[in-house]
Amino acid sequence: MELFAPFTGTLFLPDKEFLRDGTPVLLPDGRSVAGIRWHTWTQRFEITDPAGTVVAECRAEGILRRRFRVTTPDLRPLLDLSPGMWRPFNGAQVTVGGTRPLTVRQLSIWSDRQFEFAQPDGPTIGRILPTTGTFTLRPDSYAFEIIRPYLSALEAIAVAQTLRLVARSQRAAASS
Repeated sequence: MELFAPFTGTLFLPDKEFLRDGTPVLLPDGRSVAGIRWHTWTQRFEITDPAGTVVAECRAEGILRRRFRVTTPDLRPLLDLSPGMWRPFNGAQVTVGGTRPLTVRQLSIWSDRQFEFAQPDGPTIGRILPTTGTFTLRPDSYAFEIIRPYLSALEAIAVAQTLRLVARSQRAAASS
């Protein structure tokens, strides 16, 4: 599968396991199409191809207001996400591929694990839904269903993983 090509279908993104630094990204048939290497303390991650080669990297910027940029190793932009100040998800400013805006909508006020995505003033292009319960050991396991070819598989993985980082940081701030 070509990670940079427009994609429709479902990607499964399991949550991080304790003491493991990476997780696979899977197709519905169980084939691995990419991997995510987590750097929990620095809010960074890398996306790898199935062979383990880094194809994208996220770095968080800012102290008071975080900004997450995902780029390829040659610094081409894949994703730029700035969470909203009061509403981190619904107020987020998102750009994919350096030029294409993306609208994020949180589907439930009770859950930070359900999202819908659309082109600005356009049709829905996909949604993220949890694949595990809230109070499980791995609550941030997601299925990302992409119904229109607006994103590449790599961009979709970057969107899901970046939103997962924002959700985790919001939960950590709320519990401290």
